[in-house]
Amino acid sequence: MISTYSELSALMEKASSAPAVALDTEFVWERTFYPALGLIQMAIGHECYLIDPVAIRDLSPLGDLIANPGVCKIIHDAQQDLTILKTATGAFPRNIFDTRLGFGFCSNSSSLSLVALLNELLNIELPKTETRANWLQRPLSEKMMEYACDDVKYLTDAMMLTFERAERQNTAGYLREEMQIYDSQELYMEIPPEEYYQKIKGGRLKRHQLSVLKELATWRELQARQLNRPRGHVVHNNVLMDLVYKSPHTMQELGAILSSRAASKYGTAILEAIKKGLDTPVDDQPVPPRTMNRHNLTEFILEQIQLKAERINIDPALLCSKNELNNLLNSKDKLESREHRLFKGWRADFMRELYAQDSRIAAVMGI
Repeated sequence: MISTYSELSALMEKASSAPAVALDTEFVWERTFYPALGLIQMAIGHECYLIDPVAIRDLSPLGDLIANPGVCKIIHDAQQDLTILKTATGAFPRNIFDTRLGFGFCSNSSSLSLVALLNELLNIELPKTETRANWLQRPLSEKMMEYACDDVKYLTDAMMLTFERAERQNTAGYLREEMQIYDSQELYMEIPPEEYYQKIKGGRLKRHQLSVLKELATWRELQARQLNRPRGHVVHNNVLMDLVYKSPHTMQELGAILSSRAASKYGTAILEAIKKGLDTPVDDQPVPPRTMNRHNLTEFILEQIQLKAERINIDPALLCSKNELNNLLNSKDKLESREHRLFKGWRADFMRELYAQDSRIAAVMGI
């Protein structure tokens, strides 16, 4: 176990001379807004190390490695781990290989768990006995440490086999290009509080209701971050939507929706947020999403994408989601649409054959 700053610095110096290292994290995320980092696993080849972030407060040497473009960091299902590591070290990741995502460029699935991936590529079955362990406890048991090492021990082999498969079927170029998404600093930024309302599903709302939802969601997001508590522990989404539909004006009306404890703690702020939303000028209120009315065309294009993806053996889900395609087809801003990822890089190469084969796809995509 690496438990001092000097030990961490020595390990990072060794890792910085390797072409690639494997990384993973273990954390506890039950009653907090931000995950509590309990362990960091690293493997150089098959040589495993466990880093103790509970004991080491300054993880900047690890941050230097994460940001080092000369060393490939191999992670399975990378974004969450990278976001946690960015928060812990302050460093923006560079040169990442995501084994989950990468496998989608040589198979029909980019969503396999690590257990399933290693079984598929290496015929290795990992025991998953410590999935609910408390990684903040000390000391860690031998079983926990073995489990943690297993999560990184085979990732280098998995990356190499994935590349070999992709090279054989001529999709390695797509794979390399897609991995560059992890170099984008925007990927690790917290969503602005005033935009979080867009993630809440609550049926079709009118503009003034969306305005209220925006203000309430913004208030809750700031409160949850400040208290380091899950959003639902401040106000649950169902209650939030109830507040939107009923828009109470008084503490008495609010008391019919919230518990007495929540009303006492948050009542004044909630009423202020509702009033601010209702008082927002019409021109400044959010506009409801447009109704999607191109179902058949969307399904047709997705079907053509799937057929070609099957021919070249990649996961069609890598191209785009159904909602993403719907939004693109219904966009009125053609200039903005041209910036969509379907018109860029390997996706543009993939789609070009479909445009040539079917004029209907070319016409609706504005080609």
